[in-house]
Amino acid sequence: ILEAIRASGGSLNRKSLPELREFCRTIGYEPSDFDRLNVIHIAGTKGKGSTSAFVESILRHYNQSQIRTGLYTSPHLVAVRERIRLNGNKLSEEMFAKYFFECWDKLYSNKKKDDSRPTMPNYFRFLTLMAFHVFMKENVDVAIIETGVGGEYDSTNIIERPIVCGVTSLGLDHQKSLGDTIESITWHKSGIFKKNVPAITVEQSASSIEIMTKRASEINAPFISTKSLNEEMLDRLRIKLGLAGKHQFTNASLAIELCRIWLEKQKGIKLTEKIPKEFIPGLVQVSWPGRSQVLKLSQDQGITWYFDGAHTLESTQACIEWFKDVALKTDDDVERILLFNSTRDGIEILKKITPFIKFDHAIFCTNVTFISNKFKPDLQNNVIKIDENLTLQKQMAETWSLLNSKVDNPIDSKTYVFSTIEGSIIWIREHYQQTKKEIQVLTTGSLHLVGGVMAVLDIDV
Repeated sequence: ILEAIRASGGSLNRKSLPELREFCRTIGYEPSDFDRLNVIHIAGTKGKGSTSAFVESILRHYNQSQIRTGLYTSPHLVAVRERIRLNGNKLSEEMFAKYFFECWDKLYSNKKKDDSRPTMPNYFRFLTLMAFHVFMKENVDVAIIETGVGGEYDSTNIIERPIVCGVTSLGLDHQKSLGDTIESITWHKSGIFKKNVPAITVEQSASSIEIMTKRASEINAPFISTKSLNEEMLDRLRIKLGLAGKHQFTNASLAIELCRIWLEKQKGIKLTEKIPKEFIPGLVQVSWPGRSQVLKLSQDQGITWYFDGAHTLESTQACIEWFKDVALKTDDDVERILLFNSTRDGIEILKKITPFIKFDHAIFCTNVTFISNKFKPDLQNNVIKIDENLTLQKQMAETWSLLNSKVDNPIDSKTYVFSTIEGSIIWIREHYQQTKKEIQVLTTGSLHLVGGVMAVLDIDV
């Protein structure tokens, strides 16, 4: 399906919403029924998952209230059940299976072999329908919905009357589907704006603001660009955000405005402070695995794992700043290992990393989970074809060596290529046993890689 969309220049994507509305009716809903969910709809390039997590946490912790939250995000790290959360918790296996088959059986029984329309929704559309079904059945008070790709033609955009919409920081990503300019991408992302519904964004480029302002004015949507929080402001209030990295200041500021508007419209509560004190518990206690996350595991004494699923040039810059802040300030008598894969902009991302961080070892692997050449079922990727010759990984390793030879005061950074994530981790553990030297491992370049590493390490998210 993705290949067909790319070949069509994105035109097939325009059919996705009419088709999804039909699937929606098949499982028993009109799209307007989802107005009951009091939706907060979030699009963007960077930080939309983190912003969604902040919003969910703020509302769930608000004044110890009984606001029942639903959260739909993508992709997942380890288990598909992470994508649909109730009150901060991923669905249990039993609940996931129950709601899965309630949707699946209705869709499957409605198949018409002589119908020209798709007979079953694809993976993301199915999970989107299932999320709405779960939130309706569980009577959530608010559903925080993160878009998949873009906004205008995204499956989540069957929402007709959200309470408020938000757009996080924008950058170049998914160019084959959304266009290769920031203006085209902005047009797609702001496609979630709805008539007379407040639309909030963060500081953006002048061209992005111009496009969003125009799209909002065309449908009479109140449009606001909010300023980011800063370190001084948070220090003064003694707030330490639950998500690490200075880039989270921007995500938190957007989340605050979305929650402020939601509470005013739904509860009649007007909060005027830049950071309402009632929001602090949610800002502090928020959790969003795989993004600027540090873990020490009992089974890996001497190894510290650093996870950041940065996969665009802009998010890589944020990852670099975070890693420098949390890892490079520690004792220099450590070895640093980069564990990396990227199926899109790997070479360009490596060019951003090498001038700022020196790694003793760099490992390039595929996203295949286990040395048996099998994926963990929840991590199976049918979009990316596995190259048994590891051409991309070898190319990135060669590029890494070349880039490191040109930096100031280069170190002898050794490179390794593995066909699986598990093989990479085995090497890291064996290397520690040989050297007994403290090791810091930065895993980045892909959320799929981060999730695969967590699956091999048996980390529950």
